Amino acid sequence: MVSTSTSRIHITYFPVRARCEPVLFMLADSGTQFEYEEIPLVKWGEMKKTGQVTPAMYPFAGVPVLRVIDKSSEQRSDFLLGETSAILSYLEEILAPPGATLNKDLPLQTRVRTQMIKEASLFFTNRVWQLSVEKDWLAPPSRDKIWKAITVRYLRNTEAALGELKKEMKVVPAETDQLTALHATVTAAITFITQVFPSAKLGLRAGGHFPLCGQLWKAVMTRPRVVTYWKEHKIAEKAWSITEYGTAEWIAKEAAKYDSPRLLAKL
Repeated sequence: MVSTSTSRIHITYFPVRARCEPVLFMLADSGTQFEYEEIPLVKWGEMKKTGQVTPAMYPFAGVPVLRVIDKSSEQRSDFLLGETSAILSYLEEILAPPGATLNKDLPLQTRVRTQMIKEASLFFTNRVWQLSVEKDWLAPPSRDKIWKAITVRYLRNTEAALGELKKEMKVVPAETDQLTALHATVTAAITFITQVFPSAKLGLRAGGHFPLCGQLWKAVMTRPRVVTYWKEHKIAEKAWSITEYGTAEWIAKEAAKYDSPRLLAKL
């Protein structure tokens, strides 16, 4: 596990949840101290215009960016990493407690199954967030399309993939288990789903259409350090995307108008 006495972890992102949500799950749950810097969108635009967004500071000219600063050497040494998937893979390894089984130690087929679920979860959330540029993205008929063509497909495939993976490894973390990138990405996706479609929670229960997804989601969301961090930093109140229609308030307002338990009726 990374030592905070010799290393400092710094995350840079926008003041929204989006692509950094699974990163925060892993860091918060680990108990490792880290710094979280939020760059307002206006400032980010100014930084790009003035040439401050360079590969040396922001790999691939985007965020989130992970910086691990080595404090043990006289000459400060920074390790920079961009892209959510890569950051999660890195954190999964450096945050692992001594003696933990790492992803790289798993059989090849198991490793790639976990990677498949992780990448599919990241793709799902990014795909839906891109729709939030439109004011009516959460109103019918767009809402119906997001549910039937995108969300249900993700939940069905994730439930099936977790079921197959369960034959090879534990997929629902116990209280003492380290959170993995798979746990973090699936939980972030389902958290988003349940805020856009509150009635989807019915399908996550035992006896529902997606019980394994529900078990994993509940196991992560009830972990003490996650609960504490989410409460202290008011994560649930933050916007999901950088658009004006991706705020927590807008999503809740649209859900109050259009959500219905009947969305599970024809699955």
